[in-house]
Amino acid sequence: MKVNQTELSGLKNNINSLIKNKKIIFIKRYEDILDNNSLIIALLKIEDFEYINIHLDKEKSRKVQKKFAEKLLNLMPIDCDFSNIYILDNGRFALIKNYENSKKKIEDSIKNIKIFQKKINSSRINIEPIDYDLSIVVSFAYGNEALKKAQIGLTKLNQTKEDFIIANNLLKQRQNIATKKIQTFRMVKQAIDSYNIVSYFQPIVNNKTKKIEKYESLVRLIDKNQKIISPNQFLDTAKEGKYYAQITSMVLVNSFEALYQTDMNISINFSSLDIERSSTQLKFFELLRKHRQHASRIILELLEDERITNIENMKNFIERVKKFGVQIAIDDFGTGYSNFRRVLEYKPDILKIDGSLIQNITDDDFSRHMVETIVAFSKKQNIKTVAEFVKSEAIFKVVCQLGVDFSQGYYFGKPELLR
Repeated sequence: MKVNQTELSGLKNNINSLIKNKKIIFIKRYEDILDNNSLIIALLKIEDFEYINIHLDKEKSRKVQKKFAEKLLNLMPIDCDFSNIYILDNGRFALIKNYENSKKKIEDSIKNIKIFQKKINSSRINIEPIDYDLSIVVSFAYGNEALKKAQIGLTKLNQTKEDFIIANNLLKQRQNIATKKIQTFRMVKQAIDSYNIVSYFQPIVNNKTKKIEKYESLVRLIDKNQKIISPNQFLDTAKEGKYYAQITSMVLVNSFEALYQTDMNISINFSSLDIERSSTQLKFFELLRKHRQHASRIILELLEDERITNIENMKNFIERVKKFGVQIAIDDFGTGYSNFRRVLEYKPDILKIDGSLIQNITDDDFSRHMVETIVAFSKKQNIKTVAEFVKSEAIFKVVCQLGVDFSQGYYFGKPELLR
């Protein structure tokens, strides 16, 4: 099977180097060179090249990349046995040879490429106006669809910050992930169309009275077999597509309707993605106005993550909802992105102490000391605290001793439909 222009998209030049005398020849019709899809490929990326390239025009960039290619060829051991190097955009190069005709075993090819990489990474190149310590990452693949595998590997290296990967299994893994996501999208769409996005409610208990004072609204999906699906099986995937906003909208409606099924407060999870989506904000304020007489029984739990891009937008949103009497809670406090700086910025009414601290509190001093600190701080600021993941009497006793105001967990009840 021929490797065509599409499969080698972005490929700019082919350099056929006669390794013995380091002769370089430019070949424009590179697709005619390779006539077999069973290949051995090493994709090389010069680290941070994009920062160099931004200062260069097209002609200078081409010249610099040609010089890089010459340097790579000069450093390549004869044992590597690669006769072709391709220049790609933005500091990327491809070493390619025929898999079936290769005299080297795959293990030997990998070993030699690693030696080559080590040699490059201890080298320096001077091309006016660049004086640069060379450093490359390498994605290695072989067999059918080797180029696709190697391209996925290069993306993976960028994520993991490693410098070498054998990418052969990554294509199949990505295909499996894609298939599973498509199935999840279909399941979510079917649930939305049939109004099978529902809310379960988990009780939150006053630690002094041991009586329920609040419920947290938690999304569930009912699939075509009437099986209840928890959010960890569909919500992250839904966030990648168009259905997440629809799920949020249905949860909001469910939660506000629950105000008429109980006299207790209803706590609703809101992510930074929800707040930054204007349609979701509009829906929330529409419901607040419609149910204004009960709005003060709504608690908004802010779920924070790295995706938040506009702190001022978040603060403005909080200020607006508080005018309706809505209380603000910061979820998963004590770990990750929920920290004391957020308390200063958001001025919450409630801190929900992260379950990873609570579930270890009976036998882990660090967890206990963290909770003590959070409780002491909260009391000084007149902020209520909730312990999540209270699953046993022993844990409940400790959180009470530490002065936590409320508890939530299986010890008091699982999420269920309100009756």
